[in-house]
Amino acid sequence: MHDEKRMSVGNALKAFFMLLLSAPVISRFFGRVVALKHPRKLVAFVIRRFIRMYGIDTTEVEKTVADYPSLSAFFIRRLKSGARPVGNDPSVIVSPVDGLVMTAGILTNSLEALQIKGKSYSLEKLVPEGMDLSAYRGGQFMQLYLSPRDYHRIHFPFDSRVIQSTYRKGRLLPVNHFSLSHFKNVFPENERVILELEHSSHTVLMVLVGALNVGRIGLSFSDFETNRRPRKDCEIQLTQDHGEKGNELGWFMMGSTVVLFFPENVFDPEIDSDSTVRVGQPIGRWT
Repeated sequence: MHDEKRMSVGNALKAFFMLLLSAPVISRFFGRVVALKHPRKLVAFVIRRFIRMYGIDTTEVEKTVADYPSLSAFFIRRLKSGARPVGNDPSVIVSPVDGLVMTAGILTNSLEALQIKGKSYSLEKLVPEGMDLSAYRGGQFMQLYLSPRDYHRIHFPFDSRVIQSTYRKGRLLPVNHFSLSHFKNVFPENERVILELEHSSHTVLMVLVGALNVGRIGLSFSDFETNRRPRKDCEIQLTQDHGEKGNELGWFMMGSTVVLFFPENVFDPEIDSDSTVRVGQPIGRWT
């Protein structure tokens, strides 16, 4: 009993400090630190330590480690051509990121999705107010978590047209297992970008969720980046409104999450929760 009480107090303190650190200004400060390019020897040392700490495979990285001017530049590294092959079967939907399938399942009639075992959140609170979500009742969702060790570029999971891209400001709580277990509504309260991807006659929602430490999200077809001042809810202007399956869509700075929401009777998943995925790997099919 004493150990359980001590553990609960420790978790409460950890959660309290996470909440304090979730203010976007903290992540902006951290972002400035990891973007430093000098002194060059110190930056190179930090990058090498980061690689060793997380066991990153540098053989698939586009450039040599010495070519990255800062830790932040290395973090959004691109990979060599062919490192993430994407099949051309039009019926297959592929993973848009490297990461872990944290949860996957069916949206309830009240549009509740599972954040983690024992905690749910409302899709209505995640997306812009007034969006028609009737088609998503009974639909599928899949939550993909990117840890700091993962490749952090985001790719199109299928051929699609971006019919709308929206930014919603918020906090920057971590999106790891501890945070999802101890905080309610992490995704609806965190900073995020909501993309509406049209494929054939279907519209899939792809939500990019920011997280603690830098907490920045960028799109490959826009100058817009999250967690920059002024922070105001807005529609994001795009220079391109379409992409083929496997094309680069954007990037995360530090660990983050992508959540996909499919209308009812559209998506047949082929992968389960707790599975590790890579960009281009099949995760399901159109029904």
